[in-house]
Amino acid sequence: MAKSESWIVTVDETTGDVKDVINEIEMGKYAIKADVDPTTGSKQTPSDHYAHGITVIDPKYNPYNLIELLDLYSYHADCVDAVATDASGVDYTLKPIEGRDEVESEKIRFTEVLDNSKPSINIHIHRMIYDRRSIGYGAMEVIRESTSKSPITRLKHIPSHTLRRHTDMKRVLYTDDTGKKVWYVLYGKNYDDDGNPVDVHMKTGEFHPYNSLSMEEKANELLWTMEYAPGTNYYGRPPIIATLPSIQSDLAAVRYNTTFFQNYGMPAFAVTVTGDFQDYEEEKYIKDDDGREILNPDYDEKQTLRYQISQQVKEVIRNPHSAICITVPSEGVDGDVEIKITQLSVDVKEGSFRMMKKDIRDEVIHAHQVDPSRLGIFDSGNLNGTNSEVTKASYKYGTIAPIKTEVESMINQIAAELEVTSWKFVINDVDPIDHSPRKELADFLFARGAMTIMDLINNFGDEFGLAVDDPDDAYLNSRFINNVPLEQVFNQSEQNSYLEEKSILKALDGNLWQDDDLDDEDIDDEPE
Repeated sequence: MAKSESWIVTVDETTGDVKDVINEIEMGKYAIKADVDPTTGSKQTPSDHYAHGITVIDPKYNPYNLIELLDLYSYHADCVDAVATDASGVDYTLKPIEGRDEVESEKIRFTEVLDNSKPSINIHIHRMIYDRRSIGYGAMEVIRESTSKSPITRLKHIPSHTLRRHTDMKRVLYTDDTGKKVWYVLYGKNYDDDGNPVDVHMKTGEFHPYNSLSMEEKANELLWTMEYAPGTNYYGRPPIIATLPSIQSDLAAVRYNTTFFQNYGMPAFAVTVTGDFQDYEEEKYIKDDDGREILNPDYDEKQTLRYQISQQVKEVIRNPHSAICITVPSEGVDGDVEIKITQLSVDVKEGSFRMMKKDIRDEVIHAHQVDPSRLGIFDSGNLNGTNSEVTKASYKYGTIAPIKTEVESMINQIAAELEVTSWKFVINDVDPIDHSPRKELADFLFARGAMTIMDLINNFGDEFGLAVDDPDDAYLNSRFINNVPLEQVFNQSEQNSYLEEKSILKALDGNLWQDDDLDDEDIDDEPE
């Protein structure tokens, strides 16, 4: 059976020369899944990652190609940045832990580590979350003063695409663009199979007795976070994966329209050659002595009929409205050859692509679970129209809050090692929560005696740093009406009632005396 073949001719816009003839659309460079060994099916990294019996595993999704995807699709990059910015906050606060005495020296010790993490701990957190949302996982380096028992001095983001996990779920290999390799160990995982604490050598990845390696030899620790999904126990899965086919469709639409205008609006043609014609006789591939298929050294692409026709088409592209002349060598004296050039389309597809592009945009935003208004998108449809407040709340509490909580817990692991027991690390929101509706409701209830002072502290204590100095204070359970204690309100009401009754009686008594006087006058004035 004859093999069907399609090709694309790329032309230099300046010189008009054919740059390349591509046999198939090359999307391989944007393939997201990791390479698989064709012989073993293994997804482990190349053999240079094997050392001292150590096995490293590649991510399921190629992190370098996922990084390129940020450059290819702007809405994806905007969503990643929005989540990273909102989850990392603009600053941090060390809040007292309820029920514990506030030890100021602990706060100073914790603050020193966080402030030493230049340029700021929030920037390091932002970069870590940016990695997590774009490639599936993020990491932060824990730096100590010297040996494993020495105190922690600062934290620092480390580019996550350079990291590869060991199968033991403890060690991590860093490899930069120059080929430099450095080993790390996950924070709190520096234990051998028997549960004994160990050091990891930064160059070999081997275990050594705990606290035996110098600062120059010891592997640093890593805080690790990831977008968990089933089957991704080592690296996680970024939210964008499910939308990749749609993004490729959008990019294809852009390429289609761009090509149309680069070709000066030239219509698409189908060129059909039938009959007894001569084509290039050399085969592109031949077989060697062992029967393996190899490239034919005598093969010349420029001698093929396909290439010659592509040159003619190229001339029309370079010189719009010029004539096209295709010469096809025929077989025999009366060779019957027919050439048909059929116009396929002259339409620009922007109109038909516009709705598709919007649907793909919404799909990407939905995959990231981002509020569209956060990206400056204010559509009136279901995405964020009349339900904008619900969408904002869903984004804040469904997308941002879980990431913030996890990162705060990671940082508070450091606090535990620093023996900080009365303070906790909290990320300050980029967009502070609007407490106005709750405050107005609390004012209403408190002013009418429905809430006590203790009720206010229980409801707003964490948000405003309110604390109870003396839980047995009876006044904490007092109620007020219009800022007047309830007892005083009732006492005043009784007093007012008494005064009102006394006033009424006095008025009645006065009226009675007046009536008596009137009666006497009436009698005296009666005629005889």
